[in-house]
Amino acid sequence: MPSKPWVFLIALSVMLPLCTVLFSAAEGMAESRYVNPSAEVVVRTGEGNQYKIIDLVKDGDAVDLLEEGDSYALVRLADGKEGWMLKRFLSVSPPPSRVVVTLRAENEKMKQKVKELTQKSEEVAGVLSRTETQLAAAIAERDQVKTDFQNLQEDTADVIQIKNEMLKATKENEVLNQEMASLKEENKKLAKDKSINWFVAGGGVLLVGMFLGRLSSKSRRRKSSLV
Repeated sequence: MPSKPWVFLIALSVMLPLCTVLFSAAEGMAESRYVNPSAEVVVRTGEGNQYKIIDLVKDGDAVDLLEEGDSYALVRLADGKEGWMLKRFLSVSPPPSRVVVTLRAENEKMKQKVKELTQKSEEVAGVLSRTETQLAAAIAERDQVKTDFQNLQEDTADVIQIKNEMLKATKENEVLNQEMASLKEENKKLAKDKSINWFVAGGGVLLVGMFLGRLSSKSRRRKSSLV
């Protein structure tokens, strides 16, 4: 034991940070390894069967490789324990059992993905079907509007033609009304002239009758005087 304890304490205080740095560096450089198919493999405190067993690892367990020796390797277990195990039981590639588990998990994910994609595909197909139906309805509505517009144009042309014919007939009717009014006036005038003519004729006949009557009376008076 050192004669001066404080020297030991100083040396210990210097070594602890250095060990921490080395440990951190080794932790950062650790590589993953997998336990090969076998029975449970022991992890010891040192390189050799004489060292104490601290844990057991099973087929497919993943460990961090910290250091490699001739026959042993220093590893870190999943729970953080560190120890030495025979290097021949380590492999860079995962064991078939682990690969099968991984493939099964990936297969389940793929099945779920396919299910989701199938569902989305069905939804898209439904949307597409509805869109096609709406498009067909829109096209039919457009065609109907086009037909109605053409019919409206034809009806409008007919209405315009009928209106023109009505205007023409109205003007002709006005001309006929004017002609009828003129004819009525002429008819009234003719009727008036006819009445006057008949009156004149009647008066003439009356005067002739009176004249003849007087001549006849004079002639009778002369005959009576001669007798």
